[in-house]
Amino acid sequence: MFAHETITIGRAVIVCGFSLAVVFLVLLAISYMIDLVHWLLTKGEKKAAPAAAPAAAPASAPAPAKDDRTAAVLIAAAVAACLGTTTDRFVVRSIRRVAGEETPWIQSGRTNTIR
Repeated sequence: MFAHETITIGRAVIVCGFSLAVVFLVLLAISYMIDLVHWLLTKGEKKAAPAAAPAAAPASAPAPAKDDRTAAVLIAAAVAACLGTTTDRFVVRSIRRVAGEETPWIQSGRTNTIR
């Protein structure tokens, strides 16, 4: 545009509306592309039927681990890595789930406030 041309409110509204339409169409196209990629990556996988929980088991009881020794070894290795030591300096005697399901965001916030 040149300095001697003036832009009216009507033209500004048209440009703004066109720009918004282009942005939302591009976002919609990106959304469809993401869905297409997800479909392409998961088209061979079948969804597993959810297993029914036994009626006698309380809802707050933790689910038993399939292999407690494997879980203990993995947790011991994670603790050793955090402490910067080896696993021969401590023993994992029991593993239990902490009460309350929290999201990773809540856990991260709590950890940052404690430090």
